[in-house]
Amino acid sequence: MKDYTYSFEIKDLLTQFVAAFDDVVIKRYDKNRVPKEEISVRYVLAPKQRVMYDIVNKAQNLTLPVVAVNITSISRDTTRVFNKLDSIYNKTGDYGKSSLLMPVPINIEVSMSILARYLQDMDQILSNFVPFNNPYIIISWKEPTKVETQTVEVRSEVLWSGNISLTEPTDITYSEKFRVVADTSFTIKGWLFRNANEISQQIYFIDTNFISTRGDIIISDTNYESLFEVADIVETVSLSAIPTITNAFYNTSGGLLEITSNFTLNNTITSYNSYVIYGTNFSRTEAVLLSSSSNSSLTTTFSAISSKYSGLVSGYALNTSQYDVLSDNIITLDLSHLSGSGTFNIVVSNPAGWASTYDINSFTFTKT
Repeated sequence: MKDYTYSFEIKDLLTQFVAAFDDVVIKRYDKNRVPKEEISVRYVLAPKQRVMYDIVNKAQNLTLPVVAVNITSISRDTTRVFNKLDSIYNKTGDYGKSSLLMPVPINIEVSMSILARYLQDMDQILSNFVPFNNPYIIISWKEPTKVETQTVEVRSEVLWSGNISLTEPTDITYSEKFRVVADTSFTIKGWLFRNANEISQQIYFIDTNFISTRGDIIISDTNYESLFEVADIVETVSLSAIPTITNAFYNTSGGLLEITSNFTLNNTITSYNSYVIYGTNFSRTEAVLLSSSSNSSLTTTFSAISSKYSGLVSGYALNTSQYDVLSDNIITLDLSHLSGSGTFNIVVSNPAGWASTYDINSFTFTKT
């Protein structure tokens, strides 16, 4: 509610509606039914009463035939209402599936009034749209919130009421000109979309308690006359988006060597300098750091990462070419470019926070 929301949906739908009709041309025929003149029918967005006033008012340059289009009401279409969490568009990307949340289905009631001087003009105008609206037409427009870089097409049904009421003047003065009026209506089945920038917060933690409906039955009397008690069983499930590191391996020519204590890279196993890190929540990794000791000569360029949930950490930021996120659970690192000596930890950071290999048995890597 606090965010401004306006995407021109009603304006665009009405523009599309008029564009579907406004190329009507009528012809004037001679007694042999040979066309002698073509006239384009003018379409205006205005109530019928306003158009008739402009025709009567000599100062206005509005002549017949003319078609007046006007919105009479807008209502929510309950037949197209689904669960508000359902989506009408899904796309699978690098980080999972994104959805366009269900917009509000609306019915736009539109009146159309056709004003003509001759009955033959009226017949031609009706013949230009009635056969194509039996019982509806479809207009196509773009999803306006632009949640995706690609264009999402929205198709809306325009349902014709099927009724046309004709009115001819029966009591006019000598100064009034004869005109015939036809009134009909349409329903545009459109949508009102939520703003793509709707205020929301990222969810980083979920804590859920599950309470069982069955438990231990305790009988309090051997005659089974007393009531029994049911002990509730509560199970708590917690989910976190902060990455975790569970295992680290050194890649040697013979395979992966698990690191379980202080680890020294010596000259006998430095041909690869490649590591494999196991854990969780690696898919959204934003940075991988080498957090070195103060006496380290590995690097002198440090970057600091501040996290709301994990605090502050600093270290040497690896280039994206020096690590590869294979999955949500595996990252490989190539540290063959390192020179100098010192101790370090490997830090993996994502938008929720960061984790360090120091969490595994409090060990550090040592390069000599």
